[in-house]
Amino acid sequence: MTYAANAMHMTQSAVSKQIKSLEQQLGRNLFYRHDGQLSLTPVGEQYAHEVKALLTRLGDITDRVSIAEFVQGSFDLKVVTEPTMAMHWLVPRLSEFNTSFPDIKVHLHTDFLSVERNVRKCDVAILFGHGNWRGCVADFLRHDNLVAVASKELMGRKPIATTLEGILGLPFLHHNHPISSTESWLKAAGKTEKEISQIQGGQFEHFSLLLEAVKHGLGVSVLPRYLVEKDIQAGTLKLVCELEHQIDGAYYLVYNEDRRNEYAISNFRKWLLTHNEPKVRFNQRPIDLSTIST
Repeated sequence: MTYAANAMHMTQSAVSKQIKSLEQQLGRNLFYRHDGQLSLTPVGEQYAHEVKALLTRLGDITDRVSIAEFVQGSFDLKVVTEPTMAMHWLVPRLSEFNTSFPDIKVHLHTDFLSVERNVRKCDVAILFGHGNWRGCVADFLRHDNLVAVASKELMGRKPIATTLEGILGLPFLHHNHPISSTESWLKAAGKTEKEISQIQGGQFEHFSLLLEAVKHGLGVSVLPRYLVEKDIQAGTLKLVCELEHQIDGAYYLVYNEDRRNEYAISNFRKWLLTHNEPKVRFNQRPIDLSTIST
């Protein structure tokens, strides 16, 4: 704890509190504590190994797309979006863009909160909203379609449910965010805010943490389809209910109106819009959540 605190310029007490908070969220102990000594539990060793691999991969991705050196005859393009969208949707497609436009060097950043207030802090941004950023062009990219998933180990052989009767008794994990995926999905299924508040379960602020918790079998939760599609196809995750809810709002490519014809922005826009989705709503099958376990 002392070494970690020094590395992050925090107090030992603050680090310790963060670790305890993480253990409470996971519902598992990550450390054995005895006579002032700490050692990892088997769960802690597994979690540390997988998180380290994830952070290493993120570092490699950042190194590949963030080129600090000036290259003669090239055009720099600062692209900003939220971390989950960057890692799971944009980055897997960037090699295609780099092949098509080797003279445009993409610098990917995730300081999207400041950019939402002032788009001029970047060249282009991929933001979630309703397409009404003042003084900016907002090109529609994709809706955020929400599905309920769980690990194959947690679900076993249970088939996809038309109601939640088939998954009663399973823990439920909540997306603790102002735009909550779980709250939106449950409201679409007919639940009131009071009823949703009575559904017990862990709270996770970021999609990346929520996804890892679901993969590790900690419970059922609701995530964007783009984020779990590959895991569903691979069989790592299973759909647990037929409802697919389209959250209010969408992802847009946002840039300043007076810069739309700049070479880098114009070509990035044309390329990215080949990856957008039809602006249509999915059919949503109503489900009965009146018997959900609380």
